[in-house]
Amino acid sequence: MTRQPFLRTRAGRVALLAMLLVDVFVVPVLLTVDIIPMRIGDLSFAVTMLVAMTAMGAGKGRRLVFTLAFAAFVIQFFRFVDKGHTLVIVDASLSALATGTFAAMVLVDVFHQDPVADRLIDVILAYLLVGAMYAFVYEAVNVALPGSVTLDGGNVTAAGYVYFSFTTMTSVGFGDALPMNPVSRAIAMGQALTGQLYVAVLIARYVNPQRRAAPGEGDIG
Repeated sequence: MTRQPFLRTRAGRVALLAMLLVDVFVVPVLLTVDIIPMRIGDLSFAVTMLVAMTAMGAGKGRRLVFTLAFAAFVIQFFRFVDKGHTLVIVDASLSALATGTFAAMVLVDVFHQDPVADRLIDVILAYLLVGAMYAFVYEAVNVALPGSVTLDGGNVTAAGYVYFSFTTMTSVGFGDALPMNPVSRAIAMGQALTGQLYVAVLIARYVNPQRRAAPGEGDIG
């Protein structure tokens, strides 16, 4: 029996990609410059997860992502009345689990025999989801252990976590955002390794299998 991809349609993939691009690269900047309130940022994440649910098929994976995302939404609701660090840590941790789980499911689709255009979208989606996951992880760690991550020697904003995450994963490393303790450094090393392996594995997956032996290649004598 042929396995059905987790992301059912190309339209769902494109809609999710558009939401992720807004949620990862636009919303954090607007939050940092105080153009929109934090609640709008939370709402944007909620909409992204809803789009993800709509794009996904049925199954245990969908239920798991839904459960994690719903738990994050509940915590965000309580943050309306409680500004304590504990809720921020729990919220960021659950959001990281939700995006990480969904990234793993999308990666399964990456290695599935879908049309090439769909696989390309999946590759981009998975990369953005992993970067977003690490941004949430850095936020959780930095709130739990203040000063774990610094940006230009100051406090890290929502956009700062995203910036640090993607510059680390792409191994750009401008040097203005730094991990400052063993925990954040270990996470940064893991993310840098993830980014390098991601490219290497994809090249091995999509280039090598397409190579066909020339007539007579490998024959002895």
